[in-house]
Amino acid sequence: MLDETRKRQWRVFCEKMAPKDEQKKRCGSLCREYWPAECRLAMETADQLLDHTFLFQLPWDMEQTQEPVHFHGDIDWKYVFHGDNEFVFQMNRHRFWVCLGQAYGLTGDQRYAGELVCQLLDWLGKEPWVKESENLTWRTLDAGLRADYWVRAMALCAYSPAVTDEVVKEFLDGLEVHGRRLFENPRTGFSMKSNWGIMEYAGLYFLGLILENQEYTERARRFLKDGLHIQVMDDGMQWEGSPMYHNEVLMACLEALRVSRVWGDDLFSPEELGILENMARTTMELMNPGCRQPMTGDSDDTDVRDLLTEAAFLLKSSSLKAGAYDRLDYESIWLFGPEGFEEYGKLETGARQAGLVTFPCSGQTVFRSSWEKDGDWLYFKNGPLGGGHGHQDKLHIGLWLDGEEVLADSGRFTYKDVPERYDLKGAAAHNVPVIKGEEYSKSVDSWIYESLPQCFPNQVCMKDGCLFLEGAHGGYLDQGIVVRRRVVQVGFDIFAINDTFLGNMPGKIAQMFHFGETVRVSATETGAEGEGLRSRFTVKSFAGSNAAAMELDRAPISRHYNQMGQADRLCVSGENVRTLTTFLVRRRQDETAEVVPEPVFNDAYGLRLSAAEGEGYVITAGSRKMGLVFLSQEAGNQSDYNGLRGVYGLGRTMICDLNQKTNYMTVLQW
Repeated sequence: MLDETRKRQWRVFCEKMAPKDEQKKRCGSLCREYWPAECRLAMETADQLLDHTFLFQLPWDMEQTQEPVHFHGDIDWKYVFHGDNEFVFQMNRHRFWVCLGQAYGLTGDQRYAGELVCQLLDWLGKEPWVKESENLTWRTLDAGLRADYWVRAMALCAYSPAVTDEVVKEFLDGLEVHGRRLFENPRTGFSMKSNWGIMEYAGLYFLGLILENQEYTERARRFLKDGLHIQVMDDGMQWEGSPMYHNEVLMACLEALRVSRVWGDDLFSPEELGILENMARTTMELMNPGCRQPMTGDSDDTDVRDLLTEAAFLLKSSSLKAGAYDRLDYESIWLFGPEGFEEYGKLETGARQAGLVTFPCSGQTVFRSSWEKDGDWLYFKNGPLGGGHGHQDKLHIGLWLDGEEVLADSGRFTYKDVPERYDLKGAAAHNVPVIKGEEYSKSVDSWIYESLPQCFPNQVCMKDGCLFLEGAHGGYLDQGIVVRRRVVQVGFDIFAINDTFLGNMPGKIAQMFHFGETVRVSATETGAEGEGLRSRFTVKSFAGSNAAAMELDRAPISRHYNQMGQADRLCVSGENVRTLTTFLVRRRQDETAEVVPEPVFNDAYGLRLSAAEGEGYVITAGSRKMGLVFLSQEAGNQSDYNGLRGVYGLGRTMICDLNQKTNYMTVLQW
């Protein structure tokens, strides 16, 4: 039987967290009207659970599965699927139980509440906290997430006849065990710097409030507040650098903020709320035209608008609503109710400006033509590794044209100690320059690298309608080589990617380009042609001033955990040269595209620069005709006033419009 303490805790829990039947009906009605696909997914998940079938396909499942696992009879909560412990971890977070609660709210069918109770009691009976389970069913990360999902699921089923006093006692006693596990977390230093800590201590915070345990609440409060200050860079990116784990941290903090307000607690200071808003703004600014997070690091191809909707609502931010849904999203309707739906509808939608956004701490740059789904989007990344979820993607480029992904990241696929894990983490799986066949930092295991080569600060310049980006890293410093990438973009029509290997002469160097699945690339006599569903482009590559070698093949791409596909890949290479330059020139309708190497002359001394000193190109894209100069050294010592076709300047990277009468180059980099 329930003692007085548990009775009081349950009564308060129901008052604060559990919607009454009429409110649930209104939530269900809104969801069916505005989010039918999400309703179907929740119902499918709940129906699978009735049959003891597990398929992890919810949008924010960190380790999705692509094959259902069915248990004939009893559920084995320690079941390892395909040799991957991540199945155990995902299964024991119990995110799917929230779908049982939502299905109960959508239908009123007692089977769903009954199944929640059955699985809860089954798990509690089979998986008590024992030290032998600390790295399987009782990892602190999963315990923190489980606390959140148990609370959400039970809140939706709290008034069901299936939730008897005995069930309430088991539920609250189970939360107490979770509270002790999280409170006694032995790895506090790791938690303070890791996404784990935010998710662990968000769970402990909920438990402290529900169980009236001030020690739990205060420890969780300290870790959550300190964690925000420690983990979030000044540009709004969580330090581990993976957009997905950045968003998981943001999600956990927003849930903690929501629950704190429900309980009338003052969790975050105005400064910390500003950090959360900065994190959400970073999520919005990184979002590609498909409304998804970049797949850099260990990230999946996940739509972020639901997260931005929750952030906009909780932070009352019209600027965030501009990147979110125009109405409260499916999950938020269950969290904030019909009243929240109406309140969000009254929140003003701010204006968004397209253009250039830089993230100097995390080394990211985004340039977009518009916020429309058919827009163009360029992404450049040259930042710190950020820990175990980081990939060797320094100097990586992503590109969308006409709302279609042209240059893609290859994803992650798995965390198992298998070749695919290392292949997809490696440099060659990204759109980066490499010394062919050599990693610039080898993996020790699935999470650790042999070394942590630094990147150097990026340079960004927007001038006369042209974008210039430069980044470099010291991944090959043990060979006496620094890799530098320069990118010049003209009006989302011309993209020039110039890579230089400074220092000792490398052997065979390469540029890797991975394309989206809808794009097909074919070789031509002078380069390559690409064609997608909406985009068309020409690729020309040069090693020094000569044509570079090109190899076309197919390569893996993983948009979700446990999911693998194939897409076109281009390897551009050269031998006994220091530079590779690749042009991707967009072809609109039947326009022509041409790139021709051009000698670079010095007008002050009447000299022609060698190819090792500077490269010149004339690029024709439809009616555009641009001249471009890359110097491989400083301007000076009789090679200081350089140019082509009678147009000169004093910079290291310069461009001019050859259709315009001009006496000087536009200097993008002095």
